[in-house]
Amino acid sequence: MMALKFKQLMTVALLGFVLFAQGAQADELNSETQVSTFVGKSKLIQLATPVTRVAVGDTRIADYKVVSPTELFVLGKAVGTTNLIFWQKGGKSVGVDVTVSVDVAPLEKAIAKQFPNEKDIAVSSASGSIVLGGYVSDAVVADTVVSLAEAHMRNLNRYLTGGFKEAGGTTAVPNPATAMVQIVNMMRVRDPQQVMLEVRVAEVSKELMDKLGVGFTAKSGDVRWNVLSGPASAGTSLIEILRHGALKGTIDAEHNDSLVKILAEPNIVATSGQEGSFLVGGRIFIPVPQPGVGNTITLVEREYGVGLKFVPTVLDGGRINLKVAPEVSEFSNEKKFTDLSTTPPVFTTRRASTTVQLKDGEHLVIGGLMRDNMTATVKAVPVLGQLPILGALFRSTEYRSNKTELVIVVSPSLVKATPQAPELATDKFVAPTRGEVLIGGKLEGKQSNE
Repeated sequence: MMALKFKQLMTVALLGFVLFAQGAQADELNSETQVSTFVGKSKLIQLATPVTRVAVGDTRIADYKVVSPTELFVLGKAVGTTNLIFWQKGGKSVGVDVTVSVDVAPLEKAIAKQFPNEKDIAVSSASGSIVLGGYVSDAVVADTVVSLAEAHMRNLNRYLTGGFKEAGGTTAVPNPATAMVQIVNMMRVRDPQQVMLEVRVAEVSKELMDKLGVGFTAKSGDVRWNVLSGPASAGTSLIEILRHGALKGTIDAEHNDSLVKILAEPNIVATSGQEGSFLVGGRIFIPVPQPGVGNTITLVEREYGVGLKFVPTVLDGGRINLKVAPEVSEFSNEKKFTDLSTTPPVFTTRRASTTVQLKDGEHLVIGGLMRDNMTATVKAVPVLGQLPILGALFRSTEYRSNKTELVIVVSPSLVKATPQAPELATDKFVAPTRGEVLIGGKLEGKQSNE
């Protein structure tokens, strides 16, 4: 009698525990039992009680294959959830939930191999997406981790859209609707650093012009003839040396020496990995007629002045990667633009765009220009202009020389905010009183000692 009760108890126990996954005893088989696997991977299920039939809820999410009455394996086909129903020999049926997720273990190994010092990166899977969390040392590490995750995601999506082989056949069953693996980037840069970029644009331009020529003109009736025309036929440089009746002699002589110095020093601060832009100048809208569209005119916007765009990225060891594009532009024609359609503006621009790496406080010349132009023009009367000494009276000479030197220097440095407000140039300005302006002619008042 005791032996019979012991056998009945053992039978009930075996019916209560029917799932063994990978050699480990599973929970009691009921509606709350779950089986988890990954996309593209199978999981062996060992049953303590033989089953006669198995069914899966959604074959697009998971599939199964019965190896024996007490063994079957489950294959994850797409991200999602479904269920398996087992029919035992006694007629009892039990449902088991199946969850198919993304296996992030290969991605974790790739990140650990690439960045062994980054210990705070967390990789997980949620709702079919790869979730990147935790903290990284700089933005470059974050970009690389995202790139590795994108490669892992493309491999999964390629597998999902490629379909699966039907059991016993060679036909592929595509699943394009299930290729929805995405990346959720929740990583943060640990203690984001701020970079101040100092840019100096220095230019020195020197122009030299010398003109010397002798001209004779005469007028007979309505006919005007020139024995020799100088480089400039009219202007303030013409000096009259002879006038006899209709005959007129002039000397065209001029010396012009000019020097131009341009220095711009734009400074701007931006967080590592973020773009910063700076512009001190203006904008002008240039009308451009549209051919073939009647009288339609389109306004094209053009910025001018001192501008700067840069993207700093702080790297390991205090190195700073810079994508920098400084620009200095101005009008080269000094005329007033009363009608831009007939007299468009002309700009002189100094621009550089490059990517460099420097350490905190270092300086680097990212652009330079050395230009030396020289032109000479000689006009002479044939034969007479080649005579020694006297040939100068029948010859006109113009000489121009233009030398330009341009240098662009960048200097990045790591900065932090200060609790005290910096002193501004306008802090010391005191508005004058009406009496100081009208009587004393002062444009600034006296500063108080308080």
